[in-house]
Amino acid sequence: MSTDAIAFPRTELATRPFVDRVHEWVTTVDHKRLGILYIIYSLLFLVIGGIEAGIMRLQLIRPHNDFVSPQVFNRMFTMHGTTMIFFVVMPLVFGFANYLVPLMIGARIWRSRD
Repeated sequence: MSTDAIAFPRTELATRPFVDRVHEWVTTVDHKRLGILYIIYSLLFLVIGGIEAGIMRLQLIRPHNDFVSPQVFNRMFTMHGTTMIFFVVMPLVFGFANYLVPLMIGARIWRSRD
């Protein structure tokens, strides 16, 4: 038995251009990637909803604050609720469902023909 180690030549993998990788993600039909895209979309709008909440909290720091007008505050309150429900909670639920349900029911996995 030989104790010599076999040295394999180190091969560098060619990386595909960024535009090709983005195009592959945007045009995918893979349920896992679609679920991940839903979740990323949801997290992006979570940040936007957080900014809206921050603006409302700045207004409520002290009485008679003039950071935003009462009309803008009312609009911000409505927009925050709409953003959090329709752009955060629903895509997050759909993202997890899109990712997990095919795995739970044992659906066939789609493979690309690269």
